[in-house]
Amino acid sequence: MQPLKSAEGGDADERERKRSGGAKKEKSVLQGKLTKLAVQIGKAGLLMSAVTVIILVLYFVIDTFVVQGRAWLAECTPVYVQYWVKFFIIGVTVLVVAVPEGLPLAVTISLAYSVK
Repeated sequence: MQPLKSAEGGDADERERKRSGGAKKEKSVLQGKLTKLAVQIGKAGLLMSAVTVIILVLYFVIDTFVVQGRAWLAECTPVYVQYWVKFFIIGVTVLVVAVPEGLPLAVTISLAYSVK
């Protein structure tokens, strides 16, 4: 005797497995906490890099145009853009450094110890 098939060509359990992507592995408590920590570190790094870029741009604009009293000159625009690109690169560097490279290794080691 076979189970009844639906109009889609599979029984209800089979459709549910396809929809959920198969058997999912459940995360341990430690894995969940480490994932949460990694997300928080990433968000903090993104925030810090954005703040760094904003502060550098504001410092440049205030120092150049307010303190030194220079006017915006069309022939100096490529120089200004070059400074802003440098500030953006510094922000990306802060973002990359903020996410520790040793985090995956620390996760693996802590999971190995928790298994023992």
